[in-house]
Amino acid sequence: MSKIIKEIKDRSYNAVYGKGVYKLLYRCCNLCRMTFDPAYRSRVLSSLRFKNDYHQFSNATETDRYPDLFNIAKEHFKEIEQPKLLSFGCSTGEEIASIAQYVPHAELTGTDINPWCIKKADEEYGSENRTFIHSLSEDFTQLKDLDAVFCLAVFQHPANRHEKHRKESAIPFEKFENQLKVLDKKLKPGGLIFLDHCDFNFMETSLMPHYSILNAPSNPKVRERPLFNKDNRKIAEVSKCFRVFQKK
Repeated sequence: MSKIIKEIKDRSYNAVYGKGVYKLLYRCCNLCRMTFDPAYRSRVLSSLRFKNDYHQFSNATETDRYPDLFNIAKEHFKEIEQPKLLSFGCSTGEEIASIAQYVPHAELTGTDINPWCIKKADEEYGSENRTFIHSLSEDFTQLKDLDAVFCLAVFQHPANRHEKHRKESAIPFEKFENQLKVLDKKLKPGGLIFLDHCDFNFMETSLMPHYSILNAPSNPKVRERPLFNKDNRKIAEVSKCFRVFQKK
C-alpha cells in the first residue's frame, strides 16, 4: 500500500498530473491515513502546531541507516569517556539505538518536534543513558557541552525532491542556517556535526569559518538529490558533499 501511495504522491507533484486525478487520489489517501494511521496523524498535527519550527515532514526511519557515518563516530570517540551525543530529528529512536551500537559508552539524547515520536522512542529505546526530549522543551534549551550532533535527513523538504522543475527551495536557507546556529551553541570546541541528505551546503553558512572538514575517507559522498545555494536557487541535481565537520 505504501508503494501505491508513493506512486500517487510522485505523480501529484508532477506538473502535468498534479492538477488532476492523481492530486485528488493523493488527498483521499491522506484523509484515510489521518483516520487510521496514528504515525501519519501525528506528523500532520505536529506540522500544523509547530509550523514555524518544522523541518522535515516525514518521520520514516530505520536502524543503521548511515553505517559509514556511525563508524566515523565509533573511531573518533573510542578514547573519549562518555561522550555526549545528540540526534536532532530522532523520529522514533532507531538512530539513537544504532549509534548506541557503535558508541556504547556514550550519553545519548534524541530530540524531535513530534510528541508522538518522542513517546514511541522513549517506550522502545529509553534507558539510563538514552534520553528523548521535545525539541522545543526547556530540556533541549538547557542542553550543552555536546561532543557531536547528528542531523541526518532532517534539513530537507519533499517539494525540493519531487517537484522536478522547481528552481527555488521550498524552505529558505535562512531557516537551515538559524537552526544550525542553535545547535552550534550546544557543541563543544572540537565537537562534530554530522549532516546528510540536506537541501543546502553547510559550507555556505556563516558558521563554516569556525569549522573544518573532518579528515575521514568516508566523509565525502555523492548524492543524487537537488542542491540549493544560500540564495535558495537550485544549483545541481547531483552533488558531492562533505558530511562531517569539526568545530575549531
